Amino acid sequence: MDTERLIELVRRGPVLEALLEEGTMDRREIERRLGVSRSTVHRSTGSLRDSGLVERTDGAFSLTPLGEVCAREVTGLERTVGTAWEIAPILRAARDHDIALDVETFVDATVTTAAPGNPYRPVARFMSLLEDTDTLRGLDPASINPLHIDELCDRIADGMVTEAVFPSAVLEELLVSNPERARTVVESGNLVLLAHDDLPFGLTICDDRVGVGVYDDETGLLRTYVDTDSPAARDWADAVFAEYRSAATTLVEHDELSEFPSARAMAEDGSG
Repeated sequence: MDTERLIELVRRGPVLEALLEEGTMDRREIERRLGVSRSTVHRSTGSLRDSGLVERTDGAFSLTPLGEVCAREVTGLERTVGTAWEIAPILRAARDHDIALDVETFVDATVTTAAPGNPYRPVARFMSLLEDTDTLRGLDPASINPLHIDELCDRIADGMVTEAVFPSAVLEELLVSNPERARTVVESGNLVLLAHDDLPFGLTICDDRVGVGVYDDETGLLRTYVDTDSPAARDWADAVFAEYRSAATTLVEHDELSEFPSARAMAEDGSG
């Protein structure tokens, strides 16, 4: 296919997608659906008819068999490229750690990004997922947001079975900053903590959804969080978590846990 024809397909993509979804539409229906003028619809349908992608019968437009194929492919291309654009920071982090990531796995994902007026949108989205899960496994290369750490610890103490891998420095900060809180969650028996000092991104695996997040280097806040219930994404997340968990060390080696016998017992019983 020549470049001009491909560009024309992408340009007329909204009309192709509308006809693919609706089957048959007249000019006014296309105008209303796309919010465009009569002349724009006239140019688009005329170009698509000349290319053999659209046909007109009794004043209504529909896709030809060739048009159906092209519409599906163009729509899929736009969705994949759009997703890649939104999750670009995650793609970079995955590449930097030699982790394969298929963009199509996250095409239907919810993408939450920090905004100037609301920098906590991504972490708020993550916390909302914890309301409906009984288990949590994950990787986190940064400190837990202070605004949410008590809520997260309460969920663990109340029964959310959690396995979390953090960098050593983050673990030490969590344990030393509030020893009583650390004691409560560790002695609940619902928490396994592990250390790994080269984590690629934040990864969360809940009962029904998995999420991936990256942090802002300057603020340390979660910048982009992407979550989905895609089975393919869960398989990918399970594999990534298993790889990093197997290479992590348990907290039995950390002096900060010496005063927590139950945590030491968890590690020695083979949790790592």
